[in-house]
This record gives sequence, C-alpha cells and structure tokens, in this order.
Amino acid sequence: MKKTLLIAAAALVAGIISSEAQVYSANVVGYVSVAVTAGQLQLISNPLDDGTNTANSLLGSTLPNHSAIQIWNGSGFASITKTSSGFAGNPSIPVGTGFFVKASTNATLTFVGNVVPAPGSGPSSLPMTAGQLQLVGSILPVSGNFNDTGTNTLNLIAGLPNHSAIQTWNGSGFVSITKTSTGFAGNPGYSVAQGFFVKASTNSVWTQNLSN
Repeated sequence: MKKTLLIAAAALVAGIISSEAQVYSANVVGYVSVAVTAGQLQLISNPLDDGTNTANSLLGSTLPNHSAIQIWNGSGFASITKTSSGFAGNPSIPVGTGFFVKASTNATLTFVGNVVPAPGSGPSSLPMTAGQLQLVGSILPVSGNFNDTGTNTLNLIAGLPNHSAIQTWNGSGFVSITKTSTGFAGNPGYSVAQGFFVKASTNSVWTQNLSN
C-alpha cells in the first residue's frame, strides 16, 4: 500500500504541493489543508508543529468567526467559540492532538509548520494509559490504514496491546474497533490530520518514526 507523507521541499514558498502530493524530503517544512463544512462536527488533529501550537496560531487565520472547537480534557469536551479576538484562553493543541471543529461557514484550514519528529532525530513517543480514552492523531502527516506498521506510517498497531480499541468519527457518532491478534477488523483507513480516540488495554507506548 502506497503511503502519503505530506512534506514539502520549498513548496511552502512556491505553493505547488497540494494535499494529493506524495513527496519525501529532508526539508520538513510544509503545509496540510483540511476542508471543513459549515455546521458539521469534524474530528481532526494538528499534523504540524508551528512553533506555538495554540488554537489562535493554528486556526486563527483560517477558521471563520462564530466557529467552535471542542477540546478533550480526559473526561469530557470543553467548547470554545472563535470571536473577532480569537479563542478565549487560547488553548494549547500540540502536534498529534485530536479535537472537534464546527465551522460557521465552509472553509479550508491550513496548517503550516514542521514535521515532527525530524528525520534522524529518533521516534516520537506517546504514552498510552490503560483504560484511558485519549483523543489523538498521527504525529506524522500521513494517510494509510490503521494496521500499517513501520517508518512513515501511523504505526499505532505496533505498540497498541491486544484488546485495545480505537474510536473513529463517522460524522454523526463513533465507530469502535477492537484490536485482536490479527489487527483491526476491516483494516480501516485514516486520512491526514484525522483525529480519533484510543483506549489501550494496558499501559503502552505509541511510537512513530520519519525516514532520513
């Protein structure tokens, strides 16, 4: 299965790399565009490090006023509406964090920044606590399937114990899929900047790595 790694060499300036591009480069400054539909709850994640990673820095220029985001606090969602002054409290949204967006009008969100981890810097590591719902997204801006493993992939299944579960959003509710010894049934796909819940059956670590 061909994987998509959305990173751009010089494309940030030239503007020639689209969300369909399949580009690998040691220059890991790039952008990811996500279309959002008015009035529709969409579960996305932050795919790039912009150096600040707050709601205002990530979404302030592209998410329309009167739109809302919902941030997971570990037990429920905190909803914050965007005004002409931005998001009250300006919450942090680190790379690989999932959150809901409900746009007031159709828009395209553009995330600009660095891919992490950088090539050769070692893998990213996200501890997963047994029985805890964690709202996440891929640290790397990649697309593929939940059963994918290895460099430049989601690689979630490699560190997720059997009997753990993922919950993906279908636009109106969550679909839960449990990991067995053969992986996730149906080998569901995921897209760049997609958010999803993970609930690990035992304490574990999710790692992702970018090739040099």
